[in-house]
Amino acid sequence: MAAYDPILNIIREYFIDMGYNEIYVKDFISERVFKEIISIRLANANVMIRNKSDHKSHQTHIAITGEAIEFFYDPKEMVQKGSSIVETRTIYISPNNIKQLKGEDVDIEDPRDMIRVKGVVTIGTRTQKQVQLSKRNAENSVEFNLLRLGLFENDLLILLKQREQEALWAIGIPQDFYLDLIPNYAKKYETNTYLRMPKKM
Repeated sequence: MAAYDPILNIIREYFIDMGYNEIYVKDFISERVFKEIISIRLANANVMIRNKSDHKSHQTHIAITGEAIEFFYDPKEMVQKGSSIVETRTIYISPNNIKQLKGEDVDIEDPRDMIRVKGVVTIGTRTQKQVQLSKRNAENSVEFNLLRLGLFENDLLILLKQREQEALWAIGIPQDFYLDLIPNYAKKYETNTYLRMPKKM
């Protein structure tokens, strides 16, 4: 079993639990559609101000360090980036993911169609050692900020990169859900776990 398989399974089970068709979900959330994944276990410093357990921290961006930077930038690109540059990336969000995190009723019209809303997320760099995801909340799409407002410390923010385009898909999964599937998640995976997924024929 590849290291990314359990994380993909968490995503699949989460959407199946919402009411999506199992066959559809397993085919869509796969190496066929996506090529890279980063799973971020959120620290208190990474969540929105109102969701913090310790309000001494005023940081809201999500710091990405180490090998996980390669999800956003090629190493050669990082060398050329200035620390003041802030860019936007296309990102997709599932409105039902937001509803599920907020504890609202999820209304799925077609269980074989995972509707996603297109938006943007801001990315900044800090020297060559850190990427700051969601650098400027005011410039993120509304849906991305709503997704973040549904996430708390130790929840997962997972980003997937599509094969056919550089667009990202952001998914939020609460701690109590993923720990049922991987009880030792914190020991098995890094805080920012970046994995490439070879395409299966």
